[in-house]
Amino acid sequence: QLLISPMTSQLFGIVVPGRPVITEFQLVDSTKAMTMLEQPATVPELTFFLLPTTVIPPGYGAILYYSVPPFQNWVLIGSIDPSKPSGIFRTNWANNEEVRNCPVVQLGVSLEPLETINNLHIAGSGVEDRFAFAHKIALDLFQYMTSFSSGTQNGMIAVPTSIFDKWMERFERKYRLDPNF
Repeated sequence: QLLISPMTSQLFGIVVPGRPVITEFQLVDSTKAMTMLEQPATVPELTFFLLPTTVIPPGYGAILYYSVPPFQNWVLIGSIDPSKPSGIFRTNWANNEEVRNCPVVQLGVSLEPLETINNLHIAGSGVEDRFAFAHKIALDLFQYMTSFSSGTQNGMIAVPTSIFDKWMERFERKYRLDPNF
């Protein structure tokens, strides 16, 4: 059976922007560890990574979960493994009613076979989330600009030059109000 050594609780790290790095985890059993994270609603994203000295047996990876009080149900955040030893994951906790008013959440790490991780279809979730976010921004810009178009000519749209500046002001205002819009 895969074992997390009771001699060390420093296998993984979590970075929350503006906070100290978290490397201390409480061992729950031979494949699970947990830590607490205060003020989760102020955490738009986090980075989960293997420490340089961590050796995970071949064929295994680590899944990161969170749980709100009373800490009985776990929600998947993302995964890492030796071929992808770190990941940046958006939490969207500020918009999650269940998390927004919690003073603390538990973060749990579970070592699982890569087959299990692959079956959950989460291996690329951090990258896919960022791609989807960027795609929505680009689509919003395109739709905004075409709404001011005076027509198309040779596959090009014609819009007043100030339209992009107006869109940027609108985007910046939305972002200041909610970075996860």
